[in-house]
Amino acid sequence: MLDNNSFTPHGKHLIAGEWVAGDQTFASEPAHGPAHDFSVGIVALVDRACEAAEEAFWTYGYTTREARAAFLEAIADEIEARAEAITEIGSQETGLPEGRLQGERGRTTGQLRLFASHIRTGDYLDRRHDEALPERAPLPRPDLRMIQRPIGPVAVFGASNFPLAFSTAGGDTAAALAAGCPVVVKGHSAHPGTGEIVAEAIHAAIAKTGMPAGAFSLIQGGKRDVGTALVQHPLIKAVGFTGSLGGG
Repeated sequence: MLDNNSFTPHGKHLIAGEWVAGDQTFASEPAHGPAHDFSVGIVALVDRACEAAEEAFWTYGYTTREARAAFLEAIADEIEARAEAITEIGSQETGLPEGRLQGERGRTTGQLRLFASHIRTGDYLDRRHDEALPERAPLPRPDLRMIQRPIGPVAVFGASNFPLAFSTAGGDTAAALAAGCPVVVKGHSAHPGTGEIVAEAIHAAIAKTGMPAGAFSLIQGGKRDVGTALVQHPLIKAVGFTGSLGGG
């Protein structure tokens, strides 16, 4: 439940536009304030999220740069619309001071808008065309073209010590979405409520801009078998990870 200043988590995963509860739950351990129950991530949800991401890729991966830029900016807008509630639950869960969380939120929305601007201008595109030389000796040269294209679904792991800028909608997620790659996030159990409210912002931006629901999913914290399944899933083409040596 959300208003402009507070947020009560419902404790569910977001899988391709659907909030999904699980049979098992874990309780958050906030530095202060109330604890909340969250569904535990399971391997079956990894399959579901990755399959939805792959299906979405064939639409999302071929959207225009302008459409993706508008999507990134909509995510930033939706995060800012939840600013006070994000600060409140983020501070409760992590113990970080409000000023630090406000600054990190600004960094997060700044990253989203920076990638939007970057792909709009198209300066990063390195298109090359070497025309065929059929008469070249000793061997002919075929027609060669190089362009940048999205590679497919990307997994992102939330960081414990950066609940915003290196987590659900942080730099890894922003970069992947900018490139046209759907994202499956494994949320960090240290700040599941913060992950959920940011996922709600992304969910709202998807609805606002008409993007495919499978472009983003959030699986809440689970055992390491969930992370292993996500990294090893055949539909996942890249991984963004910030975390411990053991987790890595």
